[in-house]
Amino acid sequence: MADVLDTYGSVVLDAKGYGFVSFTPESFRTWRVTIINVRTDQGPTQVPIPQATVYLGSIGPGQIVSQTWMGNRSTASGEVLVQPSQQLIVEWANGVPGSRATASIYGTQTMR
Repeated sequence: MADVLDTYGSVVLDAKGYGFVSFTPESFRTWRVTIINVRTDQGPTQVPIPQATVYLGSIGPGQIVSQTWMGNRSTASGEVLVQPSQQLIVEWANGVPGSRATASIYGTQTMR
């Protein structure tokens, strides 16, 4: 039987407007992530507007599972299966330094 997955993480963007948060399922849990909402606390029209990229496992070009050019208020879509030993990483780039970026993930989790 699947349980609801509903969690979030946040980071303050550094002097270059960069930051990331990572999520890892608890032992023996598998996540089926269906929605990843990303946002920052900067104003909706304040520039620069960060981009958000979602990676599975590690940060690298071959690990991208979703991305959005509107990382200050958007949904990075697509279904992602995250195993207990994997990380789901949400990265922001080119944002407003000092702003807080938050990722909320939703879906289901099951015991493995």
